[in-house]
Amino acid sequence: MKLLLQCSGIVVFLLLFSCDDREADVVKVKVDQEKVLASLLATNRNWRFEEISMEKKGVKTVENVAESSKLITVETRINVTPNVGFRFESYPNNVNNLDEIISSGPFGKIPYGATSLSETGMGLTIDGSWTWDDAAQTVVITSTSSMTGIVSEISENGWRPEKGYLDTTMLPLFKTSEEAQTAGIPERIRILFEENDPKAGKITYSITLRAAWITRLVSGNSRQHFYDVVY
Repeated sequence: MKLLLQCSGIVVFLLLFSCDDREADVVKVKVDQEKVLASLLATNRNWRFEEISMEKKGVKTVENVAESSKLITVETRINVTPNVGFRFESYPNNVNNLDEIISSGPFGKIPYGATSLSETGMGLTIDGSWTWDDAAQTVVITSTSSMTGIVSEISENGWRPEKGYLDTTMLPLFKTSEEAQTAGIPERIRILFEENDPKAGKITYSITLRAAWITRLVSGNSRQHFYDVVY
């Protein structure tokens, strides 16, 4: 019996040693910043509202913004989510904008395919901004007016987020409309916002955006453009 116990102890020791040894060799994989930003800054793409969610005390509620909602008001679902799009831009002197665009087109979780979209320079919106956070290995954004309003409606406290960040499990995939069409699948990004509630603890809100890739300019002028898109 003593021999068995001693042998068993040696096996356990070796297994623990082996596990520790393997763990020491694990290298944390970094996000490919260059690839992510090249895809994020692609032109001819309009990011559209697809889903919203709230996770509180381990319970997650997800809603398709094209359907009835218990998280946001009817007015927001009708007037905001179908009529707002986004584009990430980068300019000289480290000016990085998250443009909020008045635009009418596809939205929500619907079958993948061709449709149409219009963008207009009319209307009042508040843009956000973005920056790369090397420690977090993701893009951090300052919220736009529509995103702030949506999260505030979902929050029981009326919390208005100033910042959010891209979910690293759902990053942009394509750099051109041709790449996106060849892949033939929806492209999505998810922006996360975290509220620290004194009673409920951390509450996570998410806004999932889906890409509408422009395939053709149908018509347009200085104030409005009409496109064919794949969404």
